[in-house]
Amino acid sequence: MVNTTAPVTRRALRARRRRGRLHSLLVSTLATGVAVTLGVASAGVTTAFLTASASAPGGTITAGTLELQINGAPSAALGAWEPTPNTPAVKSFTITNIGDATADLSAAIAVTAPAPALASHVTARLTPVANAAACVAGLAGTQAPIRGYAATNVASVAAGASRVFCLEMAITPGAPSTVAGQSLAFTMTVSGLQSAS
Repeated sequence: MVNTTAPVTRRALRARRRRGRLHSLLVSTLATGVAVTLGVASAGVTTAFLTASASAPGGTITAGTLELQINGAPSAALGAWEPTPNTPAVKSFTITNIGDATADLSAAIAVTAPAPALASHVTARLTPVANAAACVAGLAGTQAPIRGYAATNVASVAAGASRVFCLEMAITPGAPSTVAGQSLAFTMTVSGLQSAS
């Protein structure tokens, strides 16, 4: 049998060790370079791969209804008014909520027949009252000029319930005599907005 391996000399061993160290140094440098490159490439970027899911049983959303009536009808005439500077005129009416949601009420008045001189001297006040007999002049509530009158959050009316209101019309004291005998027509609109509560 012939020995084909040559004896290892010290010189050969040193060369082999240097190559091993060089190889280790090269691998270490390459790994550090890859790590630095990855670190720089993702600097300032946060990534996450999160997934979640949940299921819920089906639900039903039903819209409520909101419908108002005045004195039992969609609209009503309150008749003629005859206020004087000394004696306001009052009329009661009932708002019924025939819907199934509570309504927050507001009111607005629009002058529909021209009487600019008289309209400048007429005020209105809308007040919720316990019953028709409680509708008298001078109640609490916002009193303001009839032209552009608006009252917000006047009252709430629960579903299926009714509420009585008192509308007061007055001619301001000191109105000029030139408005005597004039008349004006107006429309009051009571609106309901579904209550948030």
